[in-house]
Amino acid sequence: MFNVGIIGLGHVATHQIAAIGRSGDFQLIAGCDPDRSRLALLDESVSAYTDAEEMLQRSDLDVVVVASPNRLHVSHGLQVMAAGKWLFMEKPLAESQQEFDLFDRKRKEYAGHCTLALHAAFGVEVEWFFANYYEADAAKLTSFAAEFYDPYFTDGRVEKRAMSLGGSWMDSGINALSVICRLISPDDLVICDSRMTRVEGSECSEVSGVVEFQFPGSRVRGDGAIQTSWTTGRNKKLTTLGFGDVDRKIILDHSAQEVILREQQHDQLLFSCDNGLPRLTNHYVGAFKGLAVQMNAGKDNFSYCRNLHRLLYQAENWTN
Repeated sequence: MFNVGIIGLGHVATHQIAAIGRSGDFQLIAGCDPDRSRLALLDESVSAYTDAEEMLQRSDLDVVVVASPNRLHVSHGLQVMAAGKWLFMEKPLAESQQEFDLFDRKRKEYAGHCTLALHAAFGVEVEWFFANYYEADAAKLTSFAAEFYDPYFTDGRVEKRAMSLGGSWMDSGINALSVICRLISPDDLVICDSRMTRVEGSECSEVSGVVEFQFPGSRVRGDGAIQTSWTTGRNKKLTTLGFGDVDRKIILDHSAQEVILREQQHDQLLFSCDNGLPRLTNHYVGAFKGLAVQMNAGKDNFSYCRNLHRLLYQAENWTN
């Protein structure tokens, strides 16, 4: 059993705490947030802190989740690694390649472990697809289209609840990439175009992004696109996978937690989650299972996540 602490007790932490409670490998013993009102999220049995350094002095902490606003990820993550704890970092790790590289240099000095919480890649619909279709279809994949939308932009302004997320692409691009890169190595994805929409005077980096890719397919060169947006007014997240010249697609509906087979414009429901848990709670149940495997093996996923972040930053800073 691994003892867990959390830095940052906002919306995401509610799902992380629920997932920890459903895990047989972890128990939450400490939580930290400078906003005292958020400490009410913790059970009475969990120690509450307003100062991260004080919490990190505990010798009984094995792993610390960083779920603070994006702008604080690097500083909080380095605090955790300096304290000798295993770091479980909410995505994205950093807001820029420069920040990521700074973290990477310090990480090597501390010789610690850092696992990125790529929670979208652990959706129950994603796991079902890999358990039932991966071997048959992975080599035939020739196209993908990911749509990750959140309703965070109204009346020409970014809503307050999204201010800490950085931007549409920064927040959801890494989620979409984490799903796609379970099928295609990030080393094989090549960006061929990127279009970011920004609002002058806005505090976020972008309100929408469209990024086009190419990758080597089994018979022809594959193509794919990821679209993120806060401007559609929709809460919709899905990934559509295409397979060669066959009129057949697999749709991973992340919002509904379903898998759909589409053939000749006819949809067949292959899987629907029926466990009654919210999507994000299910994501983190899977993410913590993955973390337990890594901690027991003494090996994190940082090198893999370095390549995902490289694509994330390249797309955001793309110039023709």
